[in-house]
Amino acid sequence: MAGQPEVEDSRPTKQSQVVSRLRTLADTLGSGAMLPTERTLAEEWGVARMTVRGAIAVLTREGRLRAEQGRGTFVRPPAIALRVRLGSFADEVKRAQLNPTTRTLERSLDDAPPEAVRAHLRLRAGAAAVRLDRLRLGDGNPLALERVWLPASLARPLLKGEPPASLYGWLGDRGHLPDAGEESVVVGFPTAPEQHHLAISSAAPIVRLTRRATAAGVPVEYAEAVLPADRYELWFPLAAGPDGRLTAAPEAR
Repeated sequence: MAGQPEVEDSRPTKQSQVVSRLRTLADTLGSGAMLPTERTLAEEWGVARMTVRGAIAVLTREGRLRAEQGRGTFVRPPAIALRVRLGSFADEVKRAQLNPTTRTLERSLDDAPPEAVRAHLRLRAGAAAVRLDRLRLGDGNPLALERVWLPASLARPLLKGEPPASLYGWLGDRGHLPDAGEESVVVGFPTAPEQHHLAISSAAPIVRLTRRATAAGVPVEYAEAVLPADRYELWFPLAAGPDGRLTAAPEAR
């Protein structure tokens, strides 16, 4: 009727309906599960494949799904809020309500560690370091690939017996719990061995963390970790210093 205001159609579109159904399906399948193919979903829901593809794109942008070329589309686990600070990786995983476990890949006495390791640990010429290669998991899923060096004079006992569940717990029991250090962050792509251990593709971005830690001023740890970038939300606690500038909060050091 002339003069009547137009009423906007508030009915959900076919696309929004499929997005809603896809969210429900992802929640039902759970983290790490693979979605049915676009064709299967289109036939089951009675919609065009392009509609399903568009809905998958929406949830991928939201971080709910991840596509792996040649494999399929998977439900993405919730991101772990990893505080960049000295502390136990297992504690951060528990904070994300996941069960942390560690798989020791190799333990060795490294007679020729990289120069950066020698410099930080203040190793004399010919001195060795204990090297630990470990895969960190949460609920059985790979979360980080670590390589840690410690002075052999301190860590040689780690080469025998059952590896400790917590390296920082082991160091703390011996009076060498790290209390200061620094950590650098670099983004890149994984090597072939990293792809294998972390179950990711060559195109999946990763975060490389390098930690140099001391205990009471004595260098005790040089560590490198590789993390799948889509599994983490890195955050850095900050506080204003005496000059008003933001700097790392005390608990993050």
